[in-house]
Amino acid sequence: MDNPERRERIKEVLAEICSDAEVEARWLNTLSLLEYIGARKIGKTVASSHPQRAEVLDHWADETRHAYAFKRLSEEVSPDGSEYLCEERSKRFFATLDERASEWMESVSGTDSEFEKYLLVTTLIERRAMMIYPLYRSATPHDFVAEELQQIVVEEQDHRIAIEENALELLAGYGIDGLDEPDAIEAELFDELLEAFDQEARRLKDD
Repeated sequence: MDNPERRERIKEVLAEICSDAEVEARWLNTLSLLEYIGARKIGKTVASSHPQRAEVLDHWADETRHAYAFKRLSEEVSPDGSEYLCEERSKRFFATLDERASEWMESVSGTDSEFEKYLLVTTLIERRAMMIYPLYRSATPHDFVAEELQQIVVEEQDHRIAIEENALELLAGYGIDGLDEPDAIEAELFDELLEAFDQEARRLKDD
């Protein structure tokens, strides 16, 4: 999914974020926001009525718990855990990824299936989380953050494997081998967000 250069860049930005408690608290609150947006999307789309698949509710419950966990950690790292790191850019990243990946899925399938779009977008988000969270766990100076991240990684990994397998099977049915094209969409958007995180973290530390 990621080349070595991007992975190293992520580590550099995380080191910058974790070098200041207030900035890290904002980062944690932003992770809470993104998890909350993910949970809300599940609620509005595939769980807008009682889901036929139990795993949808399981995923929904975990995303909500993760949003809570990151919010709580933000408040523990800094007494005022209400601020964000690049709030609007983070919201725009998720919304744009949702829009562009959903359009791509619809162009491949020729249908307007909310569940198929959910599978693809969730796969991309979970793959990114599984890149970021272990690196963040290594970067944070706070043991209590690292411990919570380990639990979140285990839970996210379970969902990622199941959802990604379903997404790959779905795409194979449409003659698409792998996730190269949607991964490229996500990577372009994420690179822009990563640079915004870095710039904002440096600005906050200089103030």
